[in-house]
Parts: sequence; C-alpha cells; structure tokens
Amino acid sequence: MNCNPFKPFAALAISLLLLASCGKKNDTADETVLNVHHSPCTLYTDKGFENPDSLNVSYSDGTLHVIHRNLFVNCGTAELDGDINVTVSIDGSTINIYETEDPDNPQANCMCEVDNEFDITGITAGSYTLTFHNWYPEPRSFSFTF
Repeated sequence: MNCNPFKPFAALAISLLLLASCGKKNDTADETVLNVHHSPCTLYTDKGFENPDSLNVSYSDGTLHVIHRNLFVNCGTAELDGDINVTVSIDGSTINIYETEDPDNPQANCMCEVDNEFDITGITAGSYTLTFHNWYPEPRSFSFTF
C-alpha cells in the first residue's frame, strides 16, 4: 500500500481554506463612511431619549447621505466637540450602521439628543434595510429604496 502522509494534511488545509471563504459576503466591498459630523445638543434630558429617532436619507451616484435625528449621546460628546464613530457593514440587502461615541471624548453629567450626519459611498442602488446599532437596547431598522 502506497500511502503519502501529506495527503491528509493537504486535504485538511484545502477544507479549512474553503470554510474560511464561506463567511458573510458584503455586496459592496468598497463602502466607506465620510463627512461624519453632529449637531450640538437639540434636547437635554436625564430620562432617556425623549423623541423617537428618525432618518433623512438621500442617494446620488453611489453615495448615501444620512441624517440620523435624535441620536442619544453624552453631552460631552455633543457640546465639547467629541466624535461619533460611524462604521458600516453590508449583508445582502441590510446596511448595518454602527454609531459609537469615541472613548476619548470628554464626558459630562448629562445626556442629550443630537442629529448625526454622514455619507456612505460605494452603495449600489436598490432596496435596503438600514439597521442602526448604537447603545439603544435593540437595533432600530428603517427600509428604503433608492
């Protein structure tokens, strides 16, 4: 019997490569977030977010312009020029948008609502669900066609 001891290892290596390539697929690998900026506090509150968040969305030539109204953040982020980081991942027809306050932001003993505005480039026209992930208890989803 002629048994090559390297054949099982080669088969295992090929199997691992195939499994690694079967993860989530982004429809557009070129999406980029640009021009992130937010308003000063629009409403101060110590009770939690007072107004439901809402979106203004426009689309032109592969760029999605988003205004996320009434995002609940620390007043230090809003009033002391802190950053809200925005990252994006695409899974089929769902655009996942992650908004997080930069950990280096100044902190204050209050919370408020802001309007957070940004552009996402590299988006193909179609019907999408935009799902916002921030520190709310559950993600919020909005459906759009553009």
